[in-house]
Amino acid sequence: MSLAQYDAAIVGGGPAGTCAAITLAQAGLRVGLFEAKTYPHHKVCGEFLSPECMNVLGDLGVADALIALRPPPLDRVSIDAPSGAVWSLRLPVPAWGVSRYALDAALADRARALGVTVCEGATVRDVQGNLDAGFRLDVRMASGATAAAARVVIAAHGKRSVLDRALDRAFLTQPQPFVALKAHFHGPPLPEQLHLHTFPGGYCGMSEVENGAANVCLLVREPVFRRESGASGDIEAFVRWMGVQNRRLGEWLAEAVRISPQWLSIAQVPFVDKRAVVRDVLMAGDAAGLITPLAGDGIAMALDGGLLAAQHVTAYLAGDLSADDLRTDYARAWRGQFGARLKLGRLLQAIMLRPAALSPVLRLLNTFPALGEALFARTRDPRALTHAAS
Repeated sequence: MSLAQYDAAIVGGGPAGTCAAITLAQAGLRVGLFEAKTYPHHKVCGEFLSPECMNVLGDLGVADALIALRPPPLDRVSIDAPSGAVWSLRLPVPAWGVSRYALDAALADRARALGVTVCEGATVRDVQGNLDAGFRLDVRMASGATAAAARVVIAAHGKRSVLDRALDRAFLTQPQPFVALKAHFHGPPLPEQLHLHTFPGGYCGMSEVENGAANVCLLVREPVFRRESGASGDIEAFVRWMGVQNRRLGEWLAEAVRISPQWLSIAQVPFVDKRAVVRDVLMAGDAAGLITPLAGDGIAMALDGGLLAAQHVTAYLAGDLSADDLRTDYARAWRGQFGARLKLGRLLQAIMLRPAALSPVLRLLNTFPALGEALFARTRDPRALTHAAS
């Protein structure tokens, strides 16, 4: 049986992977996209499309499909501490609340319409080869094992996966003390705001998405979660404890009803440095580096990262970049575009996780509003933000 042959194979069908697939298909290339789940599906995510996403989504041809969902506009972000200190910022351009359930499916549909071969339920377990000789992908599907060949591979498989183990990535050796949880609720209105409620060792983000649901997504240090959820890992017990720690959060949760069948969770969330090119595979999105959720820039970074990878691959396949140039130029461009944001996000998160330190910081931001605006701007691409505001 002959192998499916692609100019570019993409591992992972989230925003980074689908953005790369669409961009490469728009350039006339043969693209295979391998997604471990089937569309549509829910993901642990803040589901916040920051203003700088809008132009990229328009260029990808999915903006109209998302507008048809009537996503709620989000024009303000607020952060509060258990002490009662609150700081809020009006966004220069409204963001959108869109679930990953809808976003990922819309992007995958667009990729299919452009001729991308979208393989669902396809887990890429290993990638062998290099840019000089080409690549072979070993894929596990419900029907059994299969394989594919490609000249270039972009890995956009998320925070961590079996492919990371196959590539022997160094970050897997570092323990990551964070757990993330997410569910949708019906509750009191959250009018046009993203709320970040902090508690000792974590924070919980809440905002509305399409169809009137509220997305509740939180990050907590694993020792805190284990202590408060008990030996059985009772998520509801932890959520009750969390609501006691922050009065505003507790009041909202007391009137809300979870509509998701269950909480989604991820452990070992890696906020660490990763390499952008591993064994000649280009990493994109969270596979290349994960920004802290408080920045609200994760989906925008994923889209930008997928676009950046696709642009470099297009130049390489057109003969405008050598293999050596692709390796070095992409890694350099990725660090230049995202590195500073990742570091600032980790610094801000360290403060968010300590309520005693956060309260005076929030008071400082209220006293000097320009400081908060500057911190917000430095967690995203200023060129994209300026474009979105124009």
